[in-house]
Amino acid sequence: MEIMKKIEKQIIGIVAIVSNVPVQKIIRNKRSTRHSNVVVSRQLLVNILFRNFNYTNHMVKDIIGYKNHASVVHARNMHETDYKYNDSYRKMYDRAMYMLGLYVSNKDEQASISLSMKDKIEEQEKQIDIYKDLWMNEKAEKERYMEVNDYYEKFIKHEGLLINFKKKYAPK
Repeated sequence: MEIMKKIEKQIIGIVAIVSNVPVQKIIRNKRSTRHSNVVVSRQLLVNILFRNFNYTNHMVKDIIGYKNHASVVHARNMHETDYKYNDSYRKMYDRAMYMLGLYVSNKDEQASISLSMKDKIEEQEKQIDIYKDLWMNEKAEKERYMEVNDYYEKFIKHEGLLINFKKKYAPK
């Protein structure tokens, strides 16, 4: 539990550095501050703790000092919109993730792309093997059909049996 408190303090310190807001304002005391820079820094903290450290809504509520978990849920819901449309929020979030060592670098992205391509190639090779098997089965079936067809052609050409059959059993 003590380790968690130290990690939380480090995360809060990084969010304070990134957002340029003092730690005392990020952690809510009895009075709430609704200045936009403080709200944004709390939103950063909520999303970092929830998304990357698997904190629950109630755990985050207790750390920041919100009255209930609804503020945490609202901060989580606003993250996608702010990250997409608010450049300053995106830069702060990316910088905080980088400082925490959680942000994926370009090299890591390239490695994941390579692994993804390798997986796709393996999957395609499996599909090719399946199609080869199907093709071989179809080829064998065709050869069997041709053998049967050759047999019937030889049978028909052998007029003796066929003529005798017609003479004996075919109605006139």
